[in-house]
Amino acid sequence: MYKIIFLLIIFSFLGFSNDLHTSLVSIGVETDYINHAGENKRITVKREIDPECKNIHISNDVFWKDKYASRSVLKACKSTFITSAGKTIFPMQIHKDIETYGEMEVMTFIKNMQQDKSMLFIDTRDEEWYEYRTIPGAVNIHYAYMTMPKVFEEEYKASLVKLGVLAKNKSFDFSQAKTILLFCNGAWCSQSPKMIKALLSLGYPPKKIKWYRGGMDDWLGLSMTTTRK
Repeated sequence: MYKIIFLLIIFSFLGFSNDLHTSLVSIGVETDYINHAGENKRITVKREIDPECKNIHISNDVFWKDKYASRSVLKACKSTFITSAGKTIFPMQIHKDIETYGEMEVMTFIKNMQQDKSMLFIDTRDEEWYEYRTIPGAVNIHYAYMTMPKVFEEEYKASLVKLGVLAKNKSFDFSQAKTILLFCNGAWCSQSPKMIKALLSLGYPPKKIKWYRGGMDDWLGLSMTTTRK
């Protein structure tokens, strides 16, 4: 135990505490999103913890008892979710040149794209899911638009424009392609992986593709800001 405490102290002096990430969580990142009425809104993305939950003592009994949380934990401090969704679980890395993001990398991406129009945050789910709740700053490009271009011809062409891809007959110009971050419902959701696969087949540069594997499942589990209040 003393050895662990000593190592934690040493790591903090060496910069492992990562002050930038800590500040992003507490201060938040501002971005725009369009609400259900079509109005452009400004919102701060951060971890939203109920004040009543900040003094919960962390222990095995509190966190893991009764399959999820102890009955003594306030209802406002609990999250529930479906554990049987999806037919598979995707690996942490789906391509050797595509970075897999966690929540802090997503926050940094949202922050940086405010000043960089060559970055695009994409929710690949159905429009109904997107309108119900998404991560602020994300635009909606349905994965099927890229996987079934003959079915969704107009949407496919419009999506290429959003991505900064210039189509010339059957060839594509990726010189102005945006750096994109894609997500869907979680590590079990196949929608963003399918869209990534379709983009790669077109020749989209893999180094310009980022993937938030945890998606909405992890985002909500960590009480992060969404467009639904």
